[in-house]
Amino acid sequence: MEEYVAVRAHGLKSRLLSREDYEQIVEETRDISSYHEYSIINEKDTLEEKLDKIYRVYVSRITILAQSSSELAPFFYALLDRLEFENVKIQLRSILGYARPVIYYPYGRHVGPARLSGIRSEGALWDSLREAGIQGVEKLKFTTGLVAEREAFVDFLYIAHLMSQVRALRISSSAKDALLEALEEEAGYMLAYWSRVLGLENLHPFLRILGLQGVAPRELGTSGSTTDLLRQALEEVTRRVVKPLEKKFPVSLPYAYAFNHYARLEASNLEKILLGKSIGLPKEVILRNLVFYDSL
Repeated sequence: MEEYVAVRAHGLKSRLLSREDYEQIVEETRDISSYHEYSIINEKDTLEEKLDKIYRVYVSRITILAQSSSELAPFFYALLDRLEFENVKIQLRSILGYARPVIYYPYGRHVGPARLSGIRSEGALWDSLREAGIQGVEKLKFTTGLVAEREAFVDFLYIAHLMSQVRALRISSSAKDALLEALEEEAGYMLAYWSRVLGLENLHPFLRILGLQGVAPRELGTSGSTTDLLRQALEEVTRRVVKPLEKKFPVSLPYAYAFNHYARLEASNLEKILLGKSIGLPKEVILRNLVFYDSL
């Protein structure tokens, strides 16, 4: 079944946008809706509607893989759970008073966007995750009032959540070990990023609570804005973690994991393009913020 899912992932990967496609979209020589899978996007759609449709393409792609194997489906739905955890971060920013448009990603099997949007306090938000069975929230204790501290915790909470799903898989030990190692590597780049924002000492309690105390920060550039650092982290994960995994396991589950990474990058890139255009960023700035998996 792993092989069948990997073959399907190969087919889906062939439809991903290339660097040239992104450049044409940014330069406005081609519209997003001219690509078949994004033809549902209408010029009259609001920004929120366009983003919703973009991420529904991503969700649909991973759902196709989930529906290909009932045995592996929990893993694929756990990959999609990243959107739900991102929604938690969005709601945290809203609750803590950060004035920005609240646009949720169109996914949620534990605490969906409709329920999440009605939560008005931080305590109620964490309670909703506990009630949904998300492990690791029960011992939660923050030391600052910073939203960044909460966002960092949610990022590591997701890694621990996905790792638990991987450990439950009935796949070859080599594939399972490779996936767990990849997630630990990703957590290392995540740790490098958040340690620049919050300080490494403030992150150790999270790692202990979530059983990630063995994670060590990876190397990132020494300068740049938080946006630049986040892009660097994504590029390093793509180059050093995901691409080697794709090459080593072309016909097993790690390949599908790599495809998920690329498909999510595509949605994120299109989101950055639309948001960048909406606030009038120069084209070169928009392009600089994108991550091109096929150029790394």
